[in-house]
Amino acid sequence: MRLLLRANAHRQVASACWEVAASPDTPRREPWQWQVRLLTGDQGPSDLPSETSRRVAAPLPGGATVEIVADSLTAAPAVDVLDPSPSLTVVRTEGELMVLIASGGRVLVEDRHLLAEADALVLAGDDPLSVSVHRSDGSDSRVAVVRLTPVADSALSWVP
Repeated sequence: MRLLLRANAHRQVASACWEVAASPDTPRREPWQWQVRLLTGDQGPSDLPSETSRRVAAPLPGGATVEIVADSLTAAPAVDVLDPSPSLTVVRTEGELMVLIASGGRVLVEDRHLLAEADALVLAGDDPLSVSVHRSDGSDSRVAVVRLTPVADSALSWVP
């Protein structure tokens, strides 16, 4: 599965904090597993939802920060901010859930998904397991590659 999430669709959860994707993405669904957020300005880290939560974060061009919080009993979070110039191939395992977030300009994923600033592409399931990423213009864009890897036999869920 792949789902393109435009920046204007991210849910604002605090004055300078936007939720890009989360599981669950609405209250009263399955138990909380993970969340991916963009923090801007002076926004500090999000509150940890449980005592087993683990947080990773990385600064993005322009002063924003991508923050991933996951239940350590369910998912192992990781993030890398990569330069897609001249091109980059990102590979994931079948059980891994991946979120690509454009920052500092536009990037083109699979030569068909144009991501502008703060747009995201969520990849889950078995299609696709590798994607190409490159800059679509002369900007100094980067791509945040967020990985959520299942722990033990747990299954990661996401219902957009």
